[in-house]
Amino acid sequence: MDAIIAGFEGWVREHAAWAPLLAFLLALLESLPGIGLLVPATALLLGLGVLVGQEILDPWPVLGAVVLGGILGDAIGYWLCRWHGRGLVQRWLPRQHRRNYARAVLLFRRWGWAAVFFGRFVGPVRAFAPAIAGVSGMRHRSFQLANCGSALLWAPLMILPGLVLGQLGTLLERPLLLGAVLLVAGLLAGGAWWLRRRQRVAGALALATRPPR
Repeated sequence: MDAIIAGFEGWVREHAAWAPLLAFLLALLESLPGIGLLVPATALLLGLGVLVGQEILDPWPVLGAVVLGGILGDAIGYWLCRWHGRGLVQRWLPRQHRRNYARAVLLFRRWGWAAVFFGRFVGPVRAFAPAIAGVSGMRHRSFQLANCGSALLWAPLMILPGLVLGQLGTLLERPLLLGAVLLVAGLLAGGAWWLRRRQRVAGALALATRPPR
């Protein structure tokens, strides 16, 4: 996996113009039912975030591509399973798994929008939530609202950890900038501690000077 990520990052460094398309395809594969469990898209998106943090890639095209890929991937899974899912389940799903399948369908019918929205942020659930929504007959409008809304939050969360790592790497290469950042952070932390201590002292004095009832 480390070799794959390193090779991927090296290729993107040399072909930065292709980064938005790659981000779109990775997010699309990550969101397709079943396929998302086989493709290391999360790790590769993290690698793109590192390159964004190092200012090698423009963040906005990459973020926009991740949003669009996530939306389209979930939409494809939803429509395929809405059209053909029930027949496939009746024909191919083993009997020992049908009770769990029925429970999942009842869960989506009960929670609807929230099940799709929050399911995107849970690793294994993300790959199957659109499929179960389609099989359970969830309304198209409700699904798309949850699909688009969750993608707008999910895309930055996929890029942000790598971006932070990339920024830290850049700071380590610039000692003066790193020192300035640490100094500002120390001043902010010290100011917050002083304000909190002052509030505690003021509260204690107020209690001490309060006249007895």
